[in-house]
Amino acid sequence: MPGRSLSPSLVAGLLFSLVLLSLSFRTAWAENDVVVTPSGGIENGGLAVGANLRYFFLPNLAGEIDGAYGTSLCQDCRLSEATLTANLVYEIRPLEHLSLFLVAGGGAGFLALNSPESLRSTLSLFDIGVGASLGLVRTFSLTLEDRWFVPLSGGLPGVGGGSPALDRIFLGLSTAF
Repeated sequence: MPGRSLSPSLVAGLLFSLVLLSLSFRTAWAENDVVVTPSGGIENGGLAVGANLRYFFLPNLAGEIDGAYGTSLCQDCRLSEATLTANLVYEIRPLEHLSLFLVAGGGAGFLALNSPESLRSTLSLFDIGVGASLGLVRTFSLTLEDRWFVPLSGGLPGVGGGSPALDRIFLGLSTAF
């Protein structure tokens, strides 16, 4: 009927059904609980390398430890950063060999600025990202992801312009165990 709103129990039932449907997708093509992804790419215009370890405790939900080291390009300086974060990963498989995922979490960033004077800082970070994994064979996938790291507070001492945000684009090879 026009003008009639949905009852709260119907809305709750629909939401619950969507959650169950999303959990029915399998996470890894190999259907394994542990996935390791070494990767490399670009972080703020400089080169970076890293790796992550995911443990799927639900079919579509994983805990992850992610670490990376990179250098960023800046004017007349070099900024090196190492990040270590703990994240939650939500993954769906719209196609048999394709997984899409969202990542969110937090951790620490260790920044070192080398310019006329050297500065070092340890910051707490929030990170969020998106990615896709393409299954190549039973236990290997090609993974592309983009993550953004934003300091929760602070920055490099004596450097104006606010907190440094990091944008990391990585290509990796995931191995399921």
